[in-house]
Amino acid sequence: MTDPRIYWNKQYIASDNKRVTYDLWLDKYKHILNASKDTPIIDLGCGLGNDTMYLYERHYEIISCDYSEEALKKLELFIDDPVTKLFDMKDGLPFESESVKVIIADLSLHYFSWAETREIVNEIKRVLKEDGFLLLRVNSVKDTNYGAGKGITIEKNYYNIDGNLKRFFDKEQLEKLFVEWDVEYIKEYEMNRYTNSKMLWEMAVKKVND
Repeated sequence: MTDPRIYWNKQYIASDNKRVTYDLWLDKYKHILNASKDTPIIDLGCGLGNDTMYLYERHYEIISCDYSEEALKKLELFIDDPVTKLFDMKDGLPFESESVKVIIADLSLHYFSWAETREIVNEIKRVLKEDGFLLLRVNSVKDTNYGAGKGITIEKNYYNIDGNLKRFFDKEQLEKLFVEWDVEYIKEYEMNRYTNSKMLWEMAVKKVND
């Protein structure tokens, strides 16, 4: 199996140094983002920084997180003194409990086993303040352009595709994953940011007391 860190570092090194573009999926959550004006927003698995750039241009304070050092280096090309953290989500989140109001995980939570995914979601819940929000997008089981139903099946909707692990979600799995949260928004739709169209799920979920 391909070492994910090596794979993604190579991908980011090979990417050009053009300013990243972003879609406007976060626009609808302006009321949620504005509630975090006095607290940093965590961009979890930021990659090249599409959502970081969106937030930076709107003057939010951001902590950009990834486990690829090459991805975090790219942020320095376009953002003044970015605040970054390098870590693997499988090892937990290096933040204090109940320390932030908003965490964004845009196309970064679909690389893990079901057990690992649940642990990561529990860690996100730990870090969020009461009534804090997780805003996320993940692969849909309909995302056939990017590997849904292909490769070697490891678990339901979780595949080894040419040495890389990818998970795809249906609504039932997402509802199960966030059963202890308030689901304020959920929608499956097609995104056209890449060369081929991509099917994904978008959710806004709020932490509630146990």
